[in-house]
Amino acid sequence: MAIAQQQKADIETSNANDFRAAMVAASARDHERFEAHLRDDVTFINPMVGTVDKAGFRAFHTALWTGLPDINYKVERTVSERNAVVGECTVTGTHRGELAGVAATNKPVKVPVTFIVDYENGKVKRWSSYLDTATLLRQIGAMK
Repeated sequence: MAIAQQQKADIETSNANDFRAAMVAASARDHERFEAHLRDDVTFINPMVGTVDKAGFRAFHTALWTGLPDINYKVERTVSERNAVVGECTVTGTHRGELAGVAATNKPVKVPVTFIVDYENGKVKRWSSYLDTATLLRQIGAMK
């Protein structure tokens, strides 16, 4: 029983560390390093694009990183249980390129984001993002 509990704890720690490493890669806007954490059949769910596959995940990041070229994902905390990691992050950047159809405004962005990331065999199988899109749109001047 103790061995099984230790194995579970090791997997949870490994997944949490993997999530943090993925966030470092995302902050560096490095598609290859980020995608090294993903399974080929990953599913990405986000309020801005809906549910997409790995190619859609990359397209989302390409657009996001174009709009916020200095983006930073600060991991505030993680909770890991079994094969899932919940990561609470603060995403910051400057709106220097088109984002969500809005031309660059050079306005700062600071948005809390929560990710629920499901792992299978050490790689991300499903990545769900939760954020207040209205706050983001207000910050870039698209909403009042």
